[in-house]
Amino acid sequence: MVQQATLLQLQGRKYSIRAIFWVVAILLGLLQGLANPYSLSTEDALSYLDISTAYLRGDWNAAINANWSPVYSWLLAAVFAVFKPSPYWEFAAMKFVNFLMYLFSLLCFEFFLREFIYYYEQKLKNDNSSKYLIVPRWAWLCLGYTLFLWSSLKWLGIACDTPDMSTSGFFYLAAGIVLRVFTQQASWLNFIILGIVLGFGYLSKSVMFPLALVFLVVALFSVGNIRRTLPKVLVALAIFTVIVAPFITAISTAKGRLTIGDSGRLSYAWYVNPIARDHHWQGEEPNSGTPKHPTRKIFDNVSIKDVKTTGSSTNSFGYDPSRQLFDSLPIRAFEFATPIGGTYPVWYDPTYWNEGLKSKFSLIRLIRLVAKNLIFYTEKFLGCLLFGYLIVICLGGTVSPSIKDLITGWRLLIPALAGLVMVMLVTHIPSMGFELQPSTRYIAPFAVLLFVGVFSSVHFPDSQKSKKLIASLTIATLILIGGQLAFYGAQDVGKIVSRPEHINWQVAQYINQSGIQPEDKVAILGQKQYFWARLARVKVVAEIPNAINFWAADDAVKSDVLKAVEGTGARVIVNKIGRNIEKFTPSNDWKKIGNTDYYAYFFRSN
Repeated sequence: MVQQATLLQLQGRKYSIRAIFWVVAILLGLLQGLANPYSLSTEDALSYLDISTAYLRGDWNAAINANWSPVYSWLLAAVFAVFKPSPYWEFAAMKFVNFLMYLFSLLCFEFFLREFIYYYEQKLKNDNSSKYLIVPRWAWLCLGYTLFLWSSLKWLGIACDTPDMSTSGFFYLAAGIVLRVFTQQASWLNFIILGIVLGFGYLSKSVMFPLALVFLVVALFSVGNIRRTLPKVLVALAIFTVIVAPFITAISTAKGRLTIGDSGRLSYAWYVNPIARDHHWQGEEPNSGTPKHPTRKIFDNVSIKDVKTTGSSTNSFGYDPSRQLFDSLPIRAFEFATPIGGTYPVWYDPTYWNEGLKSKFSLIRLIRLVAKNLIFYTEKFLGCLLFGYLIVICLGGTVSPSIKDLITGWRLLIPALAGLVMVMLVTHIPSMGFELQPSTRYIAPFAVLLFVGVFSSVHFPDSQKSKKLIASLTIATLILIGGQLAFYGAQDVGKIVSRPEHINWQVAQYINQSGIQPEDKVAILGQKQYFWARLARVKVVAEIPNAINFWAADDAVKSDVLKAVEGTGARVIVNKIGRNIEKFTPSNDWKKIGNTDYYAYFFRSN
């Protein structure tokens, strides 16, 4: 009776912890979404929105895109089909989709955490030794949920309009299934589900394609009898292939070559081994290849003789104008109305405009990249992981057995390390961060799995001192991370109370009320400030990328470049006056849009 009462008490504590963390997770997620209802994290978000619209209208040629994975656009299309939000609410609807992906990731992590705790307990029980303490479930639940909340809300975030949240969910799900295959049963059903999860994981983000192969290999060797397991792994591989084949076939047919996605190839050329700009590549950079169909240059006051290169042109995004000296302020304008659709065709399908771009392998640059990414890893989590691990095993007094047990956790460590190493080799992570789209989104689930794999190897002596140590460490973690999450939650409450303005809607309304109709052509001055165009239902067909140089130029040059833009058929050009160009005062021909920082110049002939 006493044992039964104790068991019921433990069960009640476990479910109470789960309930508390679920409530906290939902509340913090809602606050984060409500604090940023009218913003988009980057221009990536607009491309996903436009592709979802293409799916809704059945325009498959426009929807199939080798740069953007389809799952996120499918989810957006589904929500838009059900709720039919007006343009005013479209960005908020996107945050709703992000919140749904967050809940999906939480469910997947819940499954993984259950499987991990069972795996951990079975591992110690099978050790045939009673001298080590089994870390109680309540501690793993508190630590696991806290780690998930930090990685999902701080390293990813509801305001981040990318598919990374759903990808992390599929990653957790796959890791949990592999643990189940090892601890419970290597049934056909588990391998079938694993193949399905990995297939949709790839459709959420192409990084899951190589990771799928890693998971399948780990699953194969997780069971003692490889000969009996191999057919099941092959079935999982076949199911994975069936799921991914239609999309791979579609994008490969569209590109005229076999590809599982071009985003990695372009990112490498833009940011890792930088030889070209990520917008408006014209083939001018040495050894960058020959563009097959670049954006069309309609104005250029810079000739080759004007440029005196003072050094290699590299910055975090692969290009540094300050490394070049010009006899005159460089101003260029580009047109890109056809043949690509979308609100902003340049970023709707960058694989089209960058066809022909080549990037040569450089060992020196790869070493530099790895070094920079290792520093980033160390600052973000690796230093904390190593320091915390050494402190815990030293305090626990079981250094040697804990380090030896790291090897037995390979089922967790290999997928985590594979993801971290892969990202490290193909992405310049420090340069990929934005206010609402942190660069840690690339590594969040991998870091979580690494933490779990490393700390599950720690052995504690079966003593009262160890129990107190575990309780103290758990409480300290809750206070440290929970306090920061509470602070960020309070900041979100402040944003909600202040009622954020829908600036993009104000600009869109002004444009429409000025006579610009849906489907009309518009132009932009300055990059990445065109989200209003989606809400106004207009198409950006021309761009003057360097707004600072435009405003600093003399009136004659301004007049010439505006005439070139006018020739594209654009009815208006819009610019957001940022901090770098506040000292330049627009002429009376530029109309201020309400109380915003946007200005519009209407072309009379169009």
